[in-house]
Amino acid sequence: MIRGMILSMVVLGLAMLLGPIIVNNPGYIMLVVGGITVEATLVNLLILLALSGVAVWLTLWVIKRILNLRHISFSFLRSRKTRRARRAFEQGMLAYARHDFSRANQLFDGAIVEPEYEKIKQSMAAYSAFFAGEVKKANQLAAALDADDNDSWYVVADLLCRQNNPQAAVAYLQPKMPDAQKDGQLGQLWLQALKAAEQWQSLLEQIPAATKLQWYNKAQWQQQRFVFYPFAVRALSMTGLLDEQQPWWSALPAKDKKSVAVVLGKVWAQAEQGQPDQAEQLLLSHLALNDLPAAWPALSQIPLGRSVLQLRKQVQHWLRDHGNNGYLYAVLAYCSEQEGENASAEQSWKKAIQFAPELAGR
Repeated sequence: MIRGMILSMVVLGLAMLLGPIIVNNPGYIMLVVGGITVEATLVNLLILLALSGVAVWLTLWVIKRILNLRHISFSFLRSRKTRRARRAFEQGMLAYARHDFSRANQLFDGAIVEPEYEKIKQSMAAYSAFFAGEVKKANQLAAALDADDNDSWYVVADLLCRQNNPQAAVAYLQPKMPDAQKDGQLGQLWLQALKAAEQWQSLLEQIPAATKLQWYNKAQWQQQRFVFYPFAVRALSMTGLLDEQQPWWSALPAKDKKSVAVVLGKVWAQAEQGQPDQAEQLLLSHLALNDLPAAWPALSQIPLGRSVLQLRKQVQHWLRDHGNNGYLYAVLAYCSEQEGENASAEQSWKKAIQFAPELAGR
């Protein structure tokens, strides 16, 4: 509305300025084509051109309505270079979708010639080059992206993580994250990079911002707790750096500090410190059946040794009412493996895969 008022005022001002000049000096135009002579004032010519433009627009609009055309293309006016670049972009996207990264890499080289959709083209070109095995080229394309754009930061850091260089990704993102706190996708990558770089205290220091700014929704965070806390708490406990009186620990969400995910980290540390019996008791006092799917990746790595008798009894008790729960059989397989009963572990694992096929990929 404000823009319309400003535009109206500008038009009115020009009319007041130019109107008297045109009225007093209407001009004179004469066109002679063959034996035909057309004479008119400048004002009349401008009015004629405006009416002609409106007539052409109305004609095209009627034709589109009658023939049911979505748009009338004037692609024949485009340069051959532009058409080839757009064609390469289309084919490159299709090749990428088919995971034909070598062909996509070649096609995006031709697509980025034109500046249209430059950020998308260059980002896709970087990923295509990476998946095609041309890591150096991928890094160069990523580095050429807009240095002040969050999407560009994501591409650069993600490629570094995919190259098993999370330390470089952390160093790259660290000065940028204060200005990108509201970018949830970049925040998720930031936490993943900190975990991969094993910067555990820094990881826990970022969690209050992650929950406050909702980098994950509530359902996602219930799963992500088990991705971050067990590994961070275990590592900090083993090095003696886990101090629950520190401000960074106090700043963590209360639900998180009481969660099974944190308990798993403490259980893991106790087991590695030669206290498997106490670790098993702590685990059983907090572990619930519904926690098993999310807890399994960390639980399966805890070296309880032969201190799994009570855990086995608890799992067998759950199996009475949940005989088709694959994760219960996975825990049985884990218990048998800890006790050195490989044949029994193999049988339980087969049942686990039968009832929970997703375990095959873990």
